[in-house]
Amino acid sequence: MDAHIYLAFRFHGNFYHSYRGDTPDELGFGKDIRIIRHILRTLDDLNARGIPVCGTWDFENYFSLQEIMPAHCPDIIEAMQRRARAGRDEFQLMSYNNGLVSAHTAREFEAAVRRGISNPQGSGLRDLFGEAFYPMVRPQEMMFTPVHLAMYPACGIHAISLFYSALPFNGFSNFIPPLSFTERYNPLTLAYPGIESTMTLMPCYNTGDLADHLTLRRWVTRMRRQQLQLNEPQDLLLLIDMDADDEFWVGFDVPFLKGRFSTVSGLRGLVENVADLDYLRFTTPGRYLDSHSPVNTIVIGQDTADGSFDGMSSWAEKWSNHQLWTLLERARLLELHTRRLAESGLTDAMETLLAESFEARLKLLSTTHFGMSAPVMNRVREQIAFDLANRALETAAQAFRLALTPAPAETISLLDFPRGVSTDLIRYEARPSAGLLRLPLGDSAPETFSLRHSDGNPIPCAVWNGELFFVDRFAPAERRDYVIESGQSPHPPQSPVKVSGDELQNEFLQLAFDRQGHLVSVTFDGQEFATEQFLVSGVTYSGKTYQVPAWEVLDSITVGVAGWIRQKGSLTLPGGHPINYEREILVAAGLPYIYVTMRVQYPQTPHVGYSKGKAERLGRTWDHRWREVMPCEIRPALAGDLRVWKHNYCDHVSTYSLDYGRFSKNIELDSVNNHVTHGWVAVSDGQRGLLAAQTAELLSGVAFCPLRTRRQGAVSRVWLNPFGSYWGRQYRYGTADTGLGNFLAVSMSASDHINPYAPSYNGKAQEFRLLLAPYAGDAPPENLCYDAEAFAYPYIAVGQVFDLSTRGTG
Repeated sequence: MDAHIYLAFRFHGNFYHSYRGDTPDELGFGKDIRIIRHILRTLDDLNARGIPVCGTWDFENYFSLQEIMPAHCPDIIEAMQRRARAGRDEFQLMSYNNGLVSAHTAREFEAAVRRGISNPQGSGLRDLFGEAFYPMVRPQEMMFTPVHLAMYPACGIHAISLFYSALPFNGFSNFIPPLSFTERYNPLTLAYPGIESTMTLMPCYNTGDLADHLTLRRWVTRMRRQQLQLNEPQDLLLLIDMDADDEFWVGFDVPFLKGRFSTVSGLRGLVENVADLDYLRFTTPGRYLDSHSPVNTIVIGQDTADGSFDGMSSWAEKWSNHQLWTLLERARLLELHTRRLAESGLTDAMETLLAESFEARLKLLSTTHFGMSAPVMNRVREQIAFDLANRALETAAQAFRLALTPAPAETISLLDFPRGVSTDLIRYEARPSAGLLRLPLGDSAPETFSLRHSDGNPIPCAVWNGELFFVDRFAPAERRDYVIESGQSPHPPQSPVKVSGDELQNEFLQLAFDRQGHLVSVTFDGQEFATEQFLVSGVTYSGKTYQVPAWEVLDSITVGVAGWIRQKGSLTLPGGHPINYEREILVAAGLPYIYVTMRVQYPQTPHVGYSKGKAERLGRTWDHRWREVMPCEIRPALAGDLRVWKHNYCDHVSTYSLDYGRFSKNIELDSVNNHVTHGWVAVSDGQRGLLAAQTAELLSGVAFCPLRTRRQGAVSRVWLNPFGSYWGRQYRYGTADTGLGNFLAVSMSASDHINPYAPSYNGKAQEFRLLLAPYAGDAPPENLCYDAEAFAYPYIAVGQVFDLSTRGTG
């Protein structure tokens, strides 16, 4: 049988945008309506002429198919249904909420996937398009995390499609050794070690890749030549995928290019450019997969996304991203607290409130509320997102208050809990953990404490500056009750915590500061984990990087179980604009962890250099001179074969290597953010590592810690930038043909998301707390991971002496 080249066009539909508003005009979803109507007319006209081109559509359900389209353009749904009944077009899953699916909990993920297929409102793809629905997912913004290999198939979805692109609107081309020619245009088996199930992966390409090949005909004829040179020529599928609202499908009125480059003539020009090729067949991805088996197996460890730097940057690194995610996380946490406290079962009122919170969370989890808009969010969209976040938090807080039983005035209780709601697919187990308990005190608390377990054993503790400090360990789901006695807490005979102006240590860690107050040494287990400066604070502004030159010590304090050094520093931007920093570096008895609390106040600089057209769409202006923010950059002494370990919201730990230079020209990476982080992320060099954890008590991010690699001689080193944003060179793409697509995307800013996110910090404040844990070996030890998860989602605190409002618990 002769080998053919198959061609499929897929249109990614979503009427709910981060860079446009909610009006039926060109500043809102009117653009979507205009372009999709054009696509449908073009497909109909081409079919009427005998050209059997097909359309493949992936649509988000709630905002578009359920809310906006029935009200403003029901004719589009009707035209799609007509084409589905005629056997022309195919429909594939995105997700019900066009969500950040790699950062969904198990219950959120299942709702987003199952409702996307079918739901009571009738907006599911199977509800609307029947047998034209094919069980393949084209995830919103190409988001994938390895545990999805177990979860999608359980929901009936067995295939996935991701960009294998040559420009920074990409899925996975930079993360694995280059695919062979046949593999680039055929299904693959996607696997991950330790996960039994697999999925079929179909690589796809975007309109930037079309520009890279100049014309579709040039691309297809080159494929044909290579195909015929194979020892055994095989069929190939070229799957072109792009947003359904992209002007590309209509075409561009560029007179000197018309007739020369079909790429500027829209969908009609693309089809007419290749329709006469006798070896070309039009199809859909599902039809091709039904008759073609995977040709190889690949493994992807990264959490993929088609944002800046081929990752999560676009949704994780704007200032508003952190604020929204913190509210979302506190709503999740309050649900878990409520379920733990209601041991005899939830009441109807609690169930109703938690259901309302869940629905608000599901809508909030739309990628539109977090990106890809750069450098700031659309003002209307951001306000809607905060409204949803506050609704999710408030309803969860009401449920928590119903479940909360006041403790007697002389007692307090702490409860451990499973850090997720289990489903049939994912089980969240409670685990043993230990940590520093740091609880805010209310007005009724005595000035000094003596704390005892309910069995009478004393607990060393300390009260300082309105907070109670003590260290304790918990069995899985354990409740620990304590008795409060007025008076000084008994201290250990010889506290292992020692603090001076230039040293801070406990029985595991020794920290040393230089004369300028910089932390220059971190010793753990006899090994040095710091470079010249372990923690660096600064920004890149107007082409220059500024760092805090010196830190002034405000306090050096030892209070029994804990000791810390508190410092302040500042730097000044051009024009006399100061950035003020305050940090607290703390160690506690019995714990091999460094706790860092940062507070940053960024100045308001004049808004200059912004695009007026983009500012109109976003409803706001900005100062383009802000390029990077590094509120607490960490520079560990890790070197060599660097590996990232990450814990996601479905309680799965996965890993990937940072050594892209083994198979590409990406020797140094200016920014890496392929690690969705439920609680923590760790980096190792095979012999030792450093784990960094965040806590929802203060600030939380979906992928809170971008990385940067630097080459020193033949050795790679890594920097971590929690709650900051890096900028620099986008990745280099070995899959490129002419390089034109990448040039247009980066050099000419053709992609809205290829811009720094630092302008979003202008005039804003930050406060966050980190747990930093050096360790021996490659993967972080299990007990360390459990402690980090307990730090991220703190124990439930019950007692009248606490001011719980600061923890989001009302």
